[in-house]
Amino acid sequence: MTHNSTATGWYTFGNHFHWVDMQWLWGNGVLARSVDDMLAFIARTGAPGNINFDGIGYEKLAAEEPAALARLVAAVSDGRVEVVGGSYGQPYAQFHHGESAVRQLSYGVRTAVRLLGVRPRAFWEEEFYFFPQLPQLLRDAGYTGASLFFQWTWHTPELPRETAPAILWRGIDGTEIPTLPRSELNLHQWPEDVEALIDGGGLERFPTPVVQQWLELLPSPDWMCRSEIVVPGVERLLAAPGVDFRLGTLSTVIAAVKEQAVVREYGMDDVFHGMSLGKNGNRVHRVSRELEHLILAAESVAVRNGTFGRPYAQWSKYPSWELEEAWRELLAFQHHDNDECEGLCGHIGYLGADRGRALALAVLDRNLRRLAARVGGAGSTVLVNPLGWDRDAVLDGQRIHLPAFGAVVAEPEAARLPEVSVSQNDGRIRLRRGDFEIEVDAARGVVTSVGGVSMGPEGVGLLQWRRADMIRRFDVTSVDVTDDAVTVHTAADEARVRIEVRIADELDALDLRFAGDLGEGPDGRAHAALMTLFEPDVAVAEVRHDTPYAVSAIEGRSRWHRKYPTGDWMTSPQEFEEVVDAFSALQFVDLVAEDGGGVLWAHDGSQAFHRAETGVWNVLSMRDPWDEHYFVRELDARVRVVPHGAVSDAWRWKTAQEFVRPAHVVTVAGDDAVALAGIDAESNDVIAPTLVQPDGDASVALTAMYRDSDYQATGLDAHVNRIARDPVLLRLVELDGRASRVVLRFSEPLLGAWRCTALGEVLHPLDVDGDSITLQLDPHAIATIAVAHPPAPGDNKTLDDDRSIWAMVHHEAD
Repeated sequence: MTHNSTATGWYTFGNHFHWVDMQWLWGNGVLARSVDDMLAFIARTGAPGNINFDGIGYEKLAAEEPAALARLVAAVSDGRVEVVGGSYGQPYAQFHHGESAVRQLSYGVRTAVRLLGVRPRAFWEEEFYFFPQLPQLLRDAGYTGASLFFQWTWHTPELPRETAPAILWRGIDGTEIPTLPRSELNLHQWPEDVEALIDGGGLERFPTPVVQQWLELLPSPDWMCRSEIVVPGVERLLAAPGVDFRLGTLSTVIAAVKEQAVVREYGMDDVFHGMSLGKNGNRVHRVSRELEHLILAAESVAVRNGTFGRPYAQWSKYPSWELEEAWRELLAFQHHDNDECEGLCGHIGYLGADRGRALALAVLDRNLRRLAARVGGAGSTVLVNPLGWDRDAVLDGQRIHLPAFGAVVAEPEAARLPEVSVSQNDGRIRLRRGDFEIEVDAARGVVTSVGGVSMGPEGVGLLQWRRADMIRRFDVTSVDVTDDAVTVHTAADEARVRIEVRIADELDALDLRFAGDLGEGPDGRAHAALMTLFEPDVAVAEVRHDTPYAVSAIEGRSRWHRKYPTGDWMTSPQEFEEVVDAFSALQFVDLVAEDGGGVLWAHDGSQAFHRAETGVWNVLSMRDPWDEHYFVRELDARVRVVPHGAVSDAWRWKTAQEFVRPAHVVTVAGDDAVALAGIDAESNDVIAPTLVQPDGDASVALTAMYRDSDYQATGLDAHVNRIARDPVLLRLVELDGRASRVVLRFSEPLLGAWRCTALGEVLHPLDVDGDSITLQLDPHAIATIAVAHPPAPGDNKTLDDDRSIWAMVHHEAD
């Protein structure tokens, strides 16, 4: 359309910056200078704006540049600036697991409340931050609006482009949030982009033009976005004929146009992250997943130990500081620059992840030893389940049942599994356990059959990449056979990869491990990556995959563009690759037939996939031109292949979790047993194997058990810690997309229970029936529950009675 008269339009901008990478490489003071240049931009244009720093950036600003923080707080208070986004570490969130998605928001919002005195209400991140459960998480964290404009930087994100000024973005659970959409009126930080919009007549095609612009302001000649460069173009835009521009922050604009919103429920087929997913063997995402799971295990074991009372496994009932600091390191490590700019700044990010791992591992180790000593005597072997549902574990050929978050002594009378046998005949190698069999073609080095299901003409284990723009398949150089495994050795030029083939311990499934040295790697493109084919003989009716805390169908048929530098990442010309039929899967892909049967492909971090004719190619490693000469040669990727009948999404999700989160095995040391000697003997209580036992619909997964410190409640008047002492928080996720009922039965008495937000804010109390609570969960719900137990033995002890030990001892030396 063409405006016949003056249209009312809106302009808002976001200033995106971060401590991660920018301060690491550009030096101290960059955040303060970005704040000041933003205030200069506002003063010259009169346009209030939105600040988007990483949460850790606000913490660093408070510690290192308190005067700049005071200037920012003043601007927030008088309405010149709105805090948007608010994640702690500004990640590409779809590549990190569900609990990280929750903690990014809870830690980020708390940081803004504590340091800036405001709670973020509008969610707008500069880098691609999208997954189907995000609207629900945003509403839960207190957000009232959002934006889906993500700027092209190193990545090339895409979403549907809208002409409506606003949408009601609907999540997979049905939650809606007013949102400014991706549109032709989205401006990047370059003055040339502003001129192109003005000269191209784009404003005239929108009845209510809403212009959003991303800036990354830093007044330095070593940076391309400075207010002095950007202001003239924005002034010309605001004076453009035919539009009466109103100026406001994101929340102001959303409030003005939300009545014109249209409902949109985007799926993963509608969007593209624009990343080099799979690069460097997915090292960033593997480290992220491993550290999240480590922290979650440490939290749950520390909670359980705390319920026993003194002596604690550490000074306090629960090691809040260590665990919260581990989360901060993980959430900062997940930052988008550690991901997309791994070759530039990732080495510093990995140091932070190492610190987080050391903190969490110390908590987990001492709490596992203490819990094992509580449950078993000296010399006994105890298995601890890090997952919140019952599962089986295998130890030395024995199948042992473990309750949710439970600890069990391994008993000699546990059921034993049949042993694995290996046979060879006519070039075929067969691994068999009971009635389950895996067949390997020795000449081709691929698995041809798993549990009676053909793996298709190519089999499983084929490797290929592109070099010098030519497809190159890895050749089989030798095959080794042992009592329970087959190892296929392959090569392509200087690259060497071995493929280990085994029967999984816990269930009838194929376990694969791809490990080796990739040498100089493939060409630097998505379609040149090292891939392996998964195309079993299944009449595929549907492909299912997962994203943070959700499972859904995916077509994976698409064409997108990905850009790369041709040399130096900052100054060389850029070129494009057409990325065809690409999609991501956080933990698994399931190829499903019409009757619900199929074959599950669960991985330990290889999230990038391309659709094949009927199956998929899984990317194991990619070379990214953005990393220039940096490439991780080492490959170590694991996969589990599980044939199945008709199953639920919850089964898929839990099976994938069990693959990468084995039970912890602890042998009780004598000194640990001595430390607790007599304590439990003095009590008539029998130590329960678990604190909480979920019963009811299997569609619900108990995914986290932890405590919040009182520090986490700072500025949150409704936090459960204000009405309960040392409450335990539990996260529950409904995975099948249906209304579900779950009963939580506790081994400790209940003083109270509450439904809360993920930040621990009480929504309403829950009815307690003895030592259990019953919950009704909506489809795809992510629910947080808090419960309070009576003080454990020794919890009420103070040091007052022991002061005499210290008070006069300095007089006794004489």
